[in-house]
Amino acid sequence: MSKRYTFTIEIYTSALVITGSYDLPLYRRVSDALNSRLHRYLVLRDATIAPADRVQHVQQVPQILVDWSDALLVATISEPDPPPDFKHAQPPRNTQPMMFFTPLFALRADFYKRTDRELIEMLSEMNDDFVPLRNITIYPHHSGAPVTRSFGCLNRHHIQVLYPLGTAMINAPVPSSEAPVQDVRVQPASAE
Repeated sequence: MSKRYTFTIEIYTSALVITGSYDLPLYRRVSDALNSRLHRYLVLRDATIAPADRVQHVQQVPQILVDWSDALLVATISEPDPPPDFKHAQPPRNTQPMMFFTPLFALRADFYKRTDRELIEMLSEMNDDFVPLRNITIYPHHSGAPVTRSFGCLNRHHIQVLYPLGTAMINAPVPSSEAPVQDVRVQPASAE
């Protein structure tokens, strides 16, 4: 039997919370697996599914298919140890605390920021569908207590608003216009 790496993941959509075992034949981060776009559906074993606003109404299913494009957030609850020879090559990165807002929740997390790029440049040039994050706290918009997860990936197509915590977006581009800026002043009403 071939080796498999089993992650326990939690998928948040705009209406559901789905949890289950996610198997990968090669070791990699969940965000890397999602961003590879090999399959449109994630196959989860030993899964549970519940309405996002009533998570206590859980239904268990032996196997479920989840369309990853509808996922707002995929959080990792547990992950296997990497193989001894695993090396993840990437440019040097720091973490930047950020706030993200989606239709379902606000999220505070550490974003992996490249050390050689400004934050606004990284965000503007991002091609991956899922943004890897660490030290996540999920704040539901409507009800429920905050939930914390150590790792997850946020679907960038569902981010409505975001901002860095504790720093400014240095060198943020200023909108330009061909037309000159006009000075518009409100004249006081004359008393007749």
